[in-house]
Amino acid sequence: MDGIRFRKARPEDAAPLGALHVASWRETYAGLLPGEMLDELSADARAAMWHAILSDPAAFGETAVFVAESSEEMIGFGACGAQRDAALAAQGYDGEFGAIYVRRSHQGAGIGRQLIRLIAQALRAQGRRAASLWVLGENEAARTFYDRLGGTIIGEKTDVQSGSIRTELAYGWRDLEALAAESC
Repeated sequence: MDGIRFRKARPEDAAPLGALHVASWRETYAGLLPGEMLDELSADARAAMWHAILSDPAAFGETAVFVAESSEEMIGFGACGAQRDAALAAQGYDGEFGAIYVRRSHQGAGIGRQLIRLIAQALRAQGRRAASLWVLGENEAARTFYDRLGGTIIGEKTDVQSGSIRTELAYGWRDLEALAAESC
């Protein structure tokens, strides 16, 4: 991870974060989601969303966002906050990993693992004990990554969007302290 810098995102990061969000979705979900859905993604809309979140994290479940940069270019990000899914909250998962994305060109270098560690630390600092995330069932690369980090499947749901039916799996971690201390 030489030359990779990790830091907490700021409101002025909204535009590059929006562009990264769209680019990483297009890389990650090509062939898994309808092309029309990916084509309709807007970096400007994502930038506006991130600006709102980064300007007032408390209004968005105490969302914390971290970015990974290489040569001043954003190459990955992770976000976390309060659990938004009532069923997962009822199971004791009080925190949520809302997003974790790394550009394909930088995957396999430990960047995702470090982002997970940072957002687990942020959740612990918020007093949260356990966290979950949702992943597309067909996203084998992400599922393998979460399996390696000790995540377990704790839920499943079916979603219909843009005429596409997809299964999402919830992964959970009961011990955020261990995940926050994970060696990168």
